Amino acid sequence: MAWYVRKSVKVGLLRFNLSKSGIGTSIGIKGFRVGVRPNGSSYVHTGRYGVYYRKELGNRKNLDVVSIEKSKNKIHTNNTKKYETISTSEIQDSSRTEFVTKLNKSYNSFRFDYLSAILSLISLFISWEYGLYPRIIISSIGILATGYLIYWEIKRRTISILYDFEDNSKIKYEKIIKAFNSIANNNKIWSLIDYRDIFNHESKLNAGASTLINRKLAKAGEGKPPWVNTNIDIPAIITNYKSLYFMPDGILVYDDKGVGFVDFDKITINYNTSRFIEEEKPTKDSSIIDYTWKFANRDGGPDRRFNNNHQIPICLYGELKVGTKKGTLLHIQTSNYKTPELFCKTYMKINNYC
Repeated sequence: MAWYVRKSVKVGLLRFNLSKSGIGTSIGIKGFRVGVRPNGSSYVHTGRYGVYYRKELGNRKNLDVVSIEKSKNKIHTNNTKKYETISTSEIQDSSRTEFVTKLNKSYNSFRFDYLSAILSLISLFISWEYGLYPRIIISSIGILATGYLIYWEIKRRTISILYDFEDNSKIKYEKIIKAFNSIANNNKIWSLIDYRDIFNHESKLNAGASTLINRKLAKAGEGKPPWVNTNIDIPAIITNYKSLYFMPDGILVYDDKGVGFVDFDKITINYNTSRFIEEEKPTKDSSIIDYTWKFANRDGGPDRRFNNNHQIPICLYGELKVGTKKGTLLHIQTSNYKTPELFCKTYMKINNYC
């Protein structure tokens, strides 16, 4: 067991924590404190009477470095490659500058309703020891204030777009929706994150695969883009890092950087198929084209050293890349290998790309 010495010096609302690693500082009152550790990371801590909340605020640079080092130690080879995509800041369309600017302001500006909710929660914790009536009063004020600010935030941020279709534009958008439905009807859709090549022993432990792919489930459906009110439901593909909304006049793109817009005539689409060793249960629309062993020899046969060795299906999946000349916006994998080709031929035929 390691021993350490820690000393705390309090000056008013400030508290200095002295330790071997340096001096940490925190400020606040009983039940709520914000602090900075000697390594530069910060946190907020609130709560009383057995109910507590703690949130780490940073330092993000240090966290990223730790994550990279752990990844290197785990993989042993630094050959991980990402499925690179461009951010919304790189795809701004000059024909939609005013719309995108307003939407980015709505998307990124400070949320007063969040601030109200946090302050109300903090006030409730502080007032907990003063009896029931103060808690009721503070809770009521907090709920009313936060509710009003939510309504105010929605009203000031939301941009309304009403579409009045002519005959040709209506037919065109119906074709876009038909193309989108070929993707939405997949039992599963995944966004592709990164991949790396594997060899020899590691390949044998992964059913003889030559490449390991990191993927996450994505969704496809219809709805309203954030902070946009329309008179129609918009087809959308939602992934862990980017969301694409297929508007009648172009694609509206959301990511952690903000919002961007691309006209249909500037979109590029590519499709492909790939063999994938599927350790999860294949979906009903998946095409199983072969089987391999969980622990496979070089000749494809089972490795007899493992008692729990069993066969794993190899599925043929589809891949779809949506992008512009500047780069890829979206790279997804579909459980039905036919749908990306159908999407391309139906959707891009409108603009004579396929």
